[in-house]
Amino acid sequence: MTPHTQQTLAHVAAALTELNSALQTELAEMERAGVPASKIEHVRAGAKAIRDCGHMLLIWSDYIARGDLADPSERSEEIDFFPR
Repeated sequence: MTPHTQQTLAHVAAALTELNSALQTELAEMERAGVPASKIEHVRAGAKAIRDCGHMLLIWSDYIARGDLADPSERSEEIDFFPR
């Protein structure tokens, strides 16, 4: 994987972490503001979907960039999204 690709993946991972944190803050604010529970659950489900999709995006991006031939769902080790 080229250094540029590694750096780009690290940026994406950092942006997803920031987004997930902002969404959790948003949910806490909604709860404090007394937003109806149905709306909070809707946003919570959306935030979970974003987190899960972001994780899959990083897994597949890493898989493609490395040119691995193994199925990423069969990996036994964790992927380091912040390569040194």
